[in-house]
Amino acid sequence: MKCICVGDNVIDYYRNLNQMYPGGNAVNVAVHLSKLGVESTYLGNIGDDEMSNVIRKALVDNNVNFDRCVTIKNGTTKHCVYDVVNGERTFIEVRLGDNWSGAMTLSKQDIDYINEYDAIFMSVNSKMQDEIIKLKDTKSLFIYDFGEKEKYHTDEYLNTVCFNIDLAMLSLQDDDPNTMRVLADKLLKRNTKNILFTIGKKGQYLYNKSGIYYGKSKLVDAIDTMGAGDSFLAAFVIEAINKGFEKGIILNKQIIEYALDKASDNARKNCLVKGAF
Repeated sequence: MKCICVGDNVIDYYRNLNQMYPGGNAVNVAVHLSKLGVESTYLGNIGDDEMSNVIRKALVDNNVNFDRCVTIKNGTTKHCVYDVVNGERTFIEVRLGDNWSGAMTLSKQDIDYINEYDAIFMSVNSKMQDEIIKLKDTKSLFIYDFGEKEKYHTDEYLNTVCFNIDLAMLSLQDDDPNTMRVLADKLLKRNTKNILFTIGKKGQYLYNKSGIYYGKSKLVDAIDTMGAGDSFLAAFVIEAINKGFEKGIILNKQIIEYALDKASDNARKNCLVKGAF
């Protein structure tokens, strides 16, 4: 099995602790896939500033292939700034630098390369929404993380990216059933096969045309919650694939419950390390 994660790389800066860690949804998921024993590739633009070397070292150290990444001349690496207290983070600001390496434009060669993989992971943070249509005919499992911001849950945004999605993940603050149902219906109407909601300590819900399924979070005294969702997503997809998740499949109860349980284990362990991985 081999998976590719397309999109962002960032430095997560914990301002009050004066600590920095490599990150970005695509990088995080790629690393977690590798840690789970999967052949993992990261594809995206990388700057050539000092901090970009932190990203490269993290990928090398975690056995993630990034041979096709594009290095942007004089490109700067995005910094996400947080204050972190007792493992919980508060977002402060984003610093792009003078020449952010930015979103990637996918060439025909890139598309052909991406389609060689069993599963493709992308997220809103890739800022590549206008590129997604190029993957509408992919035969690979396509996984898309819609994050937590409401601007990525609007009809306008969904119309731009909802092509051929096998698993959508959304992060919510509350487990309000009406909110989940409205969002799930929007995605189901756009031919998204499975919709996964993560709600922190309140657990997870997976919606598809066969039903609604709940998974319980496995609580821990967290050192750092950064990357918990990415570690959860990586494990859920891999465990589901191992149980038969294929392109176009509506997951059944047995696969869902098994994958949710294993993914919760992985997220729990990840909350015991600093940084996203």
